[in-house]
Amino acid sequence: MEGTALPFSIGDRAPVILGATASGRFFSLDAQAGRPVVLAALGGLEPELAASVLQKLRDSNDLFQAAGVDVAALAPASPPFTARFAADPQTRDQLHFLSGAAEVEATHLSGAAAAILVDRSGRVVDIAALDGALDLSAWLGKQAPRIWAEPSQIRPACAPVLIIPNIAPPQLCRALIDHFEASPHEAGAMAAYGETGAYSKLDEAKKKRRDTELTADMPLYGEVLKLFTTRLIPEIKRAYQAEMAFADRILIARYDDTGGYFRRHRDNAAPHTAFREFAVSLNLNTPEYEGGELLFPEYDDHRYNPPAGGAIVFSASLLHEAAPVTRGSRYVLLSFFGGVEAQRRLTAWVESQQGKAS
Repeated sequence: MEGTALPFSIGDRAPVILGATASGRFFSLDAQAGRPVVLAALGGLEPELAASVLQKLRDSNDLFQAAGVDVAALAPASPPFTARFAADPQTRDQLHFLSGAAEVEATHLSGAAAAILVDRSGRVVDIAALDGALDLSAWLGKQAPRIWAEPSQIRPACAPVLIIPNIAPPQLCRALIDHFEASPHEAGAMAAYGETGAYSKLDEAKKKRRDTELTADMPLYGEVLKLFTTRLIPEIKRAYQAEMAFADRILIARYDDTGGYFRRHRDNAAPHTAFREFAVSLNLNTPEYEGGELLFPEYDDHRYNPPAGGAIVFSASLLHEAAPVTRGSRYVLLSFFGGVEAQRRLTAWVESQQGKAS
């Protein structure tokens, strides 16, 4: 990419962006929310090359509209750009000059030459070098499945779940799958509690999958933890007004078409799992399998299946199940979150168990 490197990457939220055309039309990413957009940052190009890119964007208008994607062309309010474009009748309504504050907030966006695809919630889906050689049709066609929208429906009921697409980039999804296959993995056990205390129980009539745990000594652990803290936990705060303070163990799991499933259960039903407040299930390879959807039978009969790189977050107290995988293998990243009070309860419970043992 020409110009200054962008300070955000795929899966991050795009920065605050404010701009206005020479004709007085304003653009802000906050007002854009609810509809995908391609941000065409032209500040890293010479004005004449930027003019050719703007023409290409105009020529591709029908392509973008058919995909349900808007376009916002952005440039710094610098003398070379204002002199070239402010009085041009073709670009007075097309090119948005970034305000000074927006240039600071966006941190070097005005010096980049990039096409940035942003989904309906303001999250960066892809970034491509923007110059005269970029095939917009091929690029947008490749990324279109990641900004899909299901047809509008009138729903009489819906489970209280949060689906967050595009938080894990394809490279991380593939790395986690490769890590699973290269690591020892074992039959997934269930948390149980009896007279002797907490223990893990195997019961293939209830649960059948393979698990491997990511631990702090593994390189991918830090990357996943960063994803949780910068991209997932802020979404929980945004949707539920809940502050998360810690994550439980992190698992990579594989449900196979040999019968991978997890029957109806709650994730915080045992005394030693009661601290779990939210569960997260992040799909790594949708749609390379069939089946495997999550169901929440207390609320509806819908089957929930986020796209690859997307997560579903829900209260750990909700009854749910993972439907059997009928073709291929479903890979998923799993964990649980809790707040400060949940952490306090967990600490108190552990101390009480230690007191019983002594």
